[in-house]
Amino acid sequence: MTADPLDEDGAALMAALRRALRGAGWTQTRLATQLGVGTATIKRWLHGRGLGFAMLCQLCTLAGTSLAELTEAARIDATASDELTLAQEEALTRDTNLSTVFFLILNGWPPEEATAGFRIPPETVERHVQRLERLALVDRLPSGRARARLRPEHAWLRAPMRRHFERHMKPLFAAIDFGDPQTIFGAATVKLSPVGVARLRERIEAFRRDIQAIETDDRRSATLPAEWHAVLAVANSMVSAIRP
Repeated sequence: MTADPLDEDGAALMAALRRALRGAGWTQTRLATQLGVGTATIKRWLHGRGLGFAMLCQLCTLAGTSLAELTEAARIDATASDELTLAQEEALTRDTNLSTVFFLILNGWPPEEATAGFRIPPETVERHVQRLERLALVDRLPSGRARARLRPEHAWLRAPMRRHFERHMKPLFAAIDFGDPQTIFGAATVKLSPVGVARLRERIEAFRRDIQAIETDDRRSATLPAEWHAVLAVANSMVSAIRP
C-alpha cells in the first residue's frame, strides 16, 4: 500500500479490514496500544495510507482473518444486494430456523450462534447454511465462514416477511407483560397528518438502524454476558379502536 489514493478495489479491501477488526473487538485506541504507534497512524493505515504489506498481514491476523479471506469478503461486499428476489424471501419465510440462521449471518454472527443462542442443532445449522448457499443468499469465505450477500440495512417490508412476522414474531410481543419492571418500552399517542406519518416511518427506520449500531458497538466493548432481545417499533391508526 502507498500514500496514493486507493482505487475502488483497494478501498473495498480496507473497508473489509476495518469491519473485520471491529467485529474482533479492535478499536483504533486498542490497536495503537497493541502496535506501539499513535492513533493517527492507525487511522491512516486503516484507510490504506502508508500501510505496508507486512503490517496489512499483521492487521489481518489481529482481526482473525487472512488476506485471501479479506479479499473474498471485499468481493462479496462489492456484489452485495439491497434487494432479495421474491423467491428468496419466500424461501426464508417458509422455515423459521432457516431465517434465523440467515439473519445471524447477515448481522455478522457465526452460524454457530444459532445453536448457542437459539438451540438449533449443529447439523441442522450446517444444512441451512448449505441451503442458503444454493439460494445465493450467502457465500463461504476461504476459511469456511459464511458471509451474507445482502446488506444488513435491508428493510423487510414486503408481503412474505410481513406474513412471517405475523405468524412467528407477533405472538412474542403480544405476550409481553408491560407491568414487569424489566420490560423495556416507551409509548406515545399522537395526532399526525399524512406528512407526519411519513416522517414517523422514516424515524422508525432510522431507529432500527440505530439499534443495529448499538449491537455492533456492544459486541466490540461489552465484557458482561449478553442475551438476545427482540425490539419492535410500530405505529397504528387508532380510528377503529375509538369508534363507538
